[in-house]
Amino acid sequence: MTCKEHPKYELPNTPHAKHRYESAMKHVEAAKAAGKSSEEIHAIFKKVMEFDIKDVEKLPADGPHAKYRSAVIHAQKAIAAGKSSEEAHELYRKIMAGEATGGCGHH
Repeated sequence: MTCKEHPKYELPNTPHAKHRYESAMKHVEAAKAAGKSSEEIHAIFKKVMEFDIKDVEKLPADGPHAKYRSAVIHAQKAIAAGKSSEEAHELYRKIMAGEATGGCGHH
């Protein structure tokens, strides 16, 4: 697979842009390893970068995405319950780090 050299990607000015970019690059590497075409890889990158975190139901529920999906759902529910952004992010971090399961049964 060949792909011309990319211009430097400018991260959007959003609170989660760096994390989203890192996630997109992980997906790109997995796609490359799976032998995806350049067009498919670019589509994956674009899909991850344009994902709306409020649309969590569009996240795959498979193994590789299950922990992330759970962490996002719990962080959103924490915000909806009146928790601060810092508290929601800490809950997200704990679930992603395996320090909490988020196993409350509501999803």
